[in-house]
This record gives sequence, structure tokens and C-alpha cells, in this order.
Amino acid sequence: MTPGCRHKFEFYLSMFICMCSLSLEPQPSAPPLTFNLTLTFAFSDARMRAQFTLLGFMRLLGKILQFGLFAFVSLSVIYTTNVLFISPLSSLLSSTLGFALGLSLDHQTTRQLHEEPPVVQLNVTRPLYPRVGNEEHWDAATSTSPGLFSWASSDFILESGLGHSGYVDVDDKVVLSKAFANSMHPSNVIPYFYRAQGSFDSDGITITTLITSNRFEVFARLVEKYQGPISVTVHIKDVAEHVQEILESLHEMYTSSATMVTYVDVHLVVDAFDRQFNTWRNIARLFARTDFVMMLDIDFYPCTDFRYVIKRSSTILNKLYSGRVALVIPAFEYVDFHEGTNYTAFPTNKAELLSLVKQHRIGMFHASWGPGHNSTDYKHFYSARSGEVYKVTRYQSAYEPYIILKRDGPPWCDERFIGYGGNKAACLFEMYLSGISYYVLADHFIIHQNHLYEESARKTERKYNRKIYSDFKEEACLRYLKRYHDNGSLKSEVAQNALGECKKIKYVFRTARKASPPARQIQLKRTMAPRILICMTIVWAHEDVQRLLGDIAEIVYVDSPDRKSFLAGFGPGGKYEGVVGIYRENESAAKIGRFDKELIDGLPSSVKWIAHNGAGYDPVDVHACIARGIYLSNTPGAVDDATATTALYLLISTLRQYSVAERSLRELKWKPNGINQKTHDVTDKTLAILGLGGIGTRLAVLAHAFPMRIIYHSRHKNPDAPEFCEYFENVEEMLAQADVLSVHVPLRQETVGLVGEKWIRALKPGAIIINTARGAIIDEEAMIRALEDGHVAAAGLDVFPNEPQVNPRLLELPQITLLPHMGTENQDTQRKMEVRALSNLRDFLMVGMGKDLVPEFKKTTAQD
Repeated sequence: MTPGCRHKFEFYLSMFICMCSLSLEPQPSAPPLTFNLTLTFAFSDARMRAQFTLLGFMRLLGKILQFGLFAFVSLSVIYTTNVLFISPLSSLLSSTLGFALGLSLDHQTTRQLHEEPPVVQLNVTRPLYPRVGNEEHWDAATSTSPGLFSWASSDFILESGLGHSGYVDVDDKVVLSKAFANSMHPSNVIPYFYRAQGSFDSDGITITTLITSNRFEVFARLVEKYQGPISVTVHIKDVAEHVQEILESLHEMYTSSATMVTYVDVHLVVDAFDRQFNTWRNIARLFARTDFVMMLDIDFYPCTDFRYVIKRSSTILNKLYSGRVALVIPAFEYVDFHEGTNYTAFPTNKAELLSLVKQHRIGMFHASWGPGHNSTDYKHFYSARSGEVYKVTRYQSAYEPYIILKRDGPPWCDERFIGYGGNKAACLFEMYLSGISYYVLADHFIIHQNHLYEESARKTERKYNRKIYSDFKEEACLRYLKRYHDNGSLKSEVAQNALGECKKIKYVFRTARKASPPARQIQLKRTMAPRILICMTIVWAHEDVQRLLGDIAEIVYVDSPDRKSFLAGFGPGGKYEGVVGIYRENESAAKIGRFDKELIDGLPSSVKWIAHNGAGYDPVDVHACIARGIYLSNTPGAVDDATATTALYLLISTLRQYSVAERSLRELKWKPNGINQKTHDVTDKTLAILGLGGIGTRLAVLAHAFPMRIIYHSRHKNPDAPEFCEYFENVEEMLAQADVLSVHVPLRQETVGLVGEKWIRALKPGAIIINTARGAIIDEEAMIRALEDGHVAAAGLDVFPNEPQVNPRLLELPQITLLPHMGTENQDTQRKMEVRALSNLRDFLMVGMGKDLVPEFKKTTAQD
């Protein structure tokens, strides 16, 4: 045998020995197989000796594995025996003994909904919880008279000679287990553990809430404050050692208050599962005894009497009875934690609340998590007129306000959510999909009574529920879209909430289309995927178009050589048919012209929003838009920095006459003679700003750094103006003190020629005019005359009345610095502008309103 073959043979032999040592355990009387085999080669070389050492290790490992397998099998047998035999026998024995000994609840635990039983009386000297030895169980069989639900055949069937006149009884425990089938089980639900003695009006409002044993004191406070019907679910964890104690505490709380006995229905849930909030909400709502309920957490203190307003308004009651409206009571929270614990000092009317808001002592509940409540639109709430009820127009899926709604009809809360995060938002999301709209009562509010949270539990549960909520939204959307599709109401008003929300969810639209018959797919596409028209070119924000709109809209790009073909494209079968929003920029005027009255009137009724790319929106006839109900937005904030720095450049250039010096140098001349007699330093000069909006404020901040004195005039004093800005109500008094006047008002019909002969002559002699707004705001002829006669020393102009044409007389005046509308001509600002305009379209599609609605529309909305 060659050395190579011998080595291979030795290797394979050693591997065989290893396998034998792992699989076979030699008897002591027989020599080990490995011993005989290894003697054959007599450890011929070092390699075999190493293999032999490894072989011993492998044999030891095999014995360890055998021992582990034996232990696993033994434990499995013990566990199976306990589960299948010992535990059931123990439970059966305990239940039998418990029943035989009469260790049961001292009162009826289950009753029919419409009985009028006496208030529960507990004999607290006896155990409220069955005890058998060291084991304790909540056993529904201990109820003295189990409740039954009964059904008979319908009158129609009976009149037809069919059916049966007798009743079919179903045990209430079966009904309740089905009613809450999606919650964690086993769970024992005991309705009306205590039942209020008071009688309630059908159009009353029952607060539905939930508590655990550590919140009894706060609950008692709510009861005394509300003085009205309350349906509360009390959860008791099924742990033997403290159930008796909790029931006795509950009894003490309930019987110690006449208000509690009069108004509060208590429903028990006894199980091993903490924080099944949606299940508990559903129980409280199911057993409420009025037509309307308010979903409220007990930590909130109702500061105003909203019931009085609702019951005396037939309009509000009719909306509630329709089942299509839920009323929002805005929630607030003190900034200082300790101040929010003293409920006795809470404001009792809106005037007191607004005073605290202005002092920054109180604000929106959970302000750190804006999506939870900001759809309430707190700015609107603060400025709303007395008695106003306004609609929530910016709903989003994280919205979770406290609402009043009809008890019967609206969807129930999904019970799969366990713990914090998404549970209440899911309730309101499905209600919104069902066609319910939210309206805010602008005179009323509730305030959170601050307390510490279980942050570790909340963090874990939020992570768990985030995934459930994501899946839940997709499922709910598909379910409601199919409903609306199948019953032919996809285009009806009731489906609009679902269409608006579900198009935001990835893959829902695609799945819905695939599930639809081919004949309906085009209709479904146009119904679900709104079309957005991009007029002209997106230069800098290519990727942002898809990021902002790609998942929620079908994007169409303009492809029309003139206005006529552009408008024709909106007709039936046209390439722009069904467009709901339009992005436009000024370059589009080269082909289709300005968005004047003729063009606006030619747009179809499907168009609801025009997003103009620019701070100034004079190329769009805003009054024609208002008449047609087409919203218009601009991009104010995006241009502030660039336009303000352009104005600052013109200010410095004109004061120092840098443009004159530059032209001289380009003509190969040195400093112009006497230029120092015409120039001034910037420091300590007075800058008058006409229009302290975003751009004007930014310029004020920049100029103040030199420093310059800042004075301004606007239609109204700006409450957000920097403290160094001095407001002048009288324009001419301001102009008389100005070394520099900078114009920053929008071009509207009323601002054409605003800075005319009178105001120009009111300027301090030798003053300078800066204009980066719109050329037509200044009377150009009056300005030229003042420049020619020296009343105005210089001017810095970035805009002109008839752009791109420039008045030749301006070109002849050397003291003027001229720019060809360069205010926003840089890629950074232009990308911001494009993104801002696109974002307005996205906000419109997602929440029904963009952030930058132009002021004329805000006035119209306020008047409405």
C-alpha cells in the first residue's frame, strides 16, 4: 500500500471509529471496537495518535448527548402527565368542592340588559371570591341565576304559518364570549356588577371609560364632577391573593357615594390579561343605557358643561343621531407636571383657558406627539367664535381625540390591541373609514390630570401595537373599499373618508384593483388614485415628486403646446381627465398663459387645488379660484432667506454705490470722482420695512446685526415680530424717519401703485428705495421723478412692472442697482420651492388642506 493510500485509509477508518463510538456503547465484557482497530496500525505515526485523542473526546461528547436526551424525555413525560391528567382532575375537584361548600359570589353576576334589579348588596363579612385550599378560581357557575338571551321567530314568519312562537334561550356567557371573541381568553365578563339606581334620558350622554384598582380615587373624582351616567369597565386581574381586597375596595368606593349609586354602572372583567383597553372600551359602550356615549379616559377632567349645549341644539342632536358625526372635546395638559395634578385649580371656561395658553402654562395634550391631537386644529380652536362647531379637515391615522358619538351604529374598537399604542387611534380610524366625520366643540375642553406612566411597559407595547396597527389599517381599508365597491357607493359621500385615507397605504390600491372585475378597474383607478398634473418641469426635486406623491397619486405631466389644447385635455377621454390638483410655475405661462379667469373657468369641476410655485401668486386669478371653489397655495417660507439676502445686497450696494464703482472699474477707470460724497455706511441707519411677513422679518433680523434701527408698517401689528422692530400705524410717520425703505407686500389689486407719489415724497430727503416684491407695487414714474430730482438718492430694484422689459429711463440712472429678478435664482431655494409646492398637494390629498393656503381663502373660510 502506498503512503498516500495508507493515509487515506487511516483517515476513513478513524472517522468510522468516531461514528461507532457515538452510536454504540460497547459492553464491558467485550473489548471496544476502537481498541482492536487501532491496534492493527499500532499508532503508526503522529497523525493516528492525534486522531485517537480526538476519538476519546468524541466518545465523551456522545455520552453527554445521551444523558441530555434521557433528561428531555423524562421531563416531557412528567409535563404531559401533569397537563393531561393531574391538572384537570385538580381543577374539577376544586370546582366541585367550591360549589358544594357554597363559596360563591353573594350577588347575581349576570342579568338581562333591560331588567331593573336592586342595587347590589354585598355581605363583606363573607369572601367575595371562592376559595378552595390554596387554589382560587373565578367560576361563572357560582352565579345564582345565569342570565339568558331569548329569541323568537319573526312576526313575518309566524304570520306565514312557519317558525315557532316559543323562545330560544342562549346563555349570556356564550353571547358575551362571541361578542368579545377577538380579545384574550379565558376572560369572565360580568355586566352590571353594580347598576345605577338613577333613570337616564335616552338622549343623554354616558361617559364610557375603564379603570384598574389603582385609579379608584381619580374615578370617584370624575363621577362627582360629571353628575351624569357613566358606564365603567373595572378590570380585576385573576390573582387570588388580591381579588377579595379589590372587590371590597370597589364596594367601599361605590357605596360611599350617593352620586356613584345614582349614575354609575360597573361591569367587571376578571382575567389574567392586563391592558386590554379596546375590549374594556367595548364592554363599557355595549352596556351604556343612553343613545350617546363619550369615549373618555378617567384621567381627564371635564371642565365645561358640553351636555347642556348638545341637548339644547337640535342641529347637533340630529347630526349625532345620523351616526355620521362624532363630536371632539379638545384635550389639554399643563406644561408643569405638578400644576397639572391640582384639578381644583383647573379653568372652568374658555377665557380662563386662553389666558393660561398665552402664559404658556397649558397647551395641547401630548404636544410631544403631535399626530395624536393636532388634527383638532388648536389654532382654530383658540380663535373660534363663541358657539362655533367646526369640522376636522386634516384627519390623519394617528388622530385619537376624545369624542361623543352615537352608541349604536359606529364600528366597535378592534380588540386585538393589547396595551399602549394605537388602540384608540384604531377605533377612530375605522369609524372614519365608515363615513363618520369629526366636529370640534369650540367652547369646551377637558384637561389631563397629570400622573406618572409605566414607561417601560408603554415602550414595549407600542412596538408590538405598531405592527398590528399597520396591518389593521390595510385590512380595514380593503374591507371597507370592498363594501363600498360591492354596494355601488364607491363614489358616494360616505366613501370619501375611506378613499382619502386608503390611498395613502401602500399596496391597498393595487390589491383593490386586482380584486375588482376588469370592467371596474379603470373606474376604481380613477376613483382611488387622484391625478396630479405637473405644469412645466420639475428642475431640482425630481426624486421628491415620487417621494411625496408617488404612493398616493397618479402623476401626469403637461404636454400641450397652447392654451386651447391644454383645456381640451381635461375633457372626457383627455390626457388630463380626472385631474384633482395642478402644480404650476411661472414658466408655464410661455405656452398656456397666466392662470387668469378664462383659464380657471375652463378647468373641470374635478380640479380642487392649484399649487403655485412662488411666494407671489399674482399670475393666478385668486378671485376666479374662489368663485370656482378651487383652493390656491403658494410657497411663502421657502423664499424667505433668498429674497431677504437679495434685498440686503441691494441695500448695501445702493448705500455704498458699489454698482457705480464696479461699472467704473470695468471701464478701466479707478474710483469715480466724488463717490464718497454720495455714499453712506449701513451702521445706525434706519430701515423701514413695508410688510413684515416672512421675508420682511428675515431682512429685519439680518439688518439688525449691523446694527440698523428697524421700523415697520403692516396692515396689522405682527405679534411675532422681533422685539427690536418698532411698529408704525401711520405709514407717512414711518417714512419720514426712514433712511431706507424696503418693500415686501404681495401684489394684489389693492396694492398696485401702493407706493405712489404721496408716500415717496413723504420719505426723508436722500432716502433709498429697495424693491424685491413686485414691480407694479411702486409707481415707477413717480419713483423716477424722485430719483431725477434727488429726493430719492438711489434705488435697488430686482423686480419691474412689465418683466422682462425694463424702463429705459431706469437704465440711464447710474445710482440705481438693477437685478433681473434674481431673488430666488439659486438651486437651493428653487428646490425648497418645488418641494413646498408639492408638499401642499400631498397635504391636500392626505388631509384635505395644504399648509400654505393663500390669505384670500383664509378670509373666505373664516367667514363661512
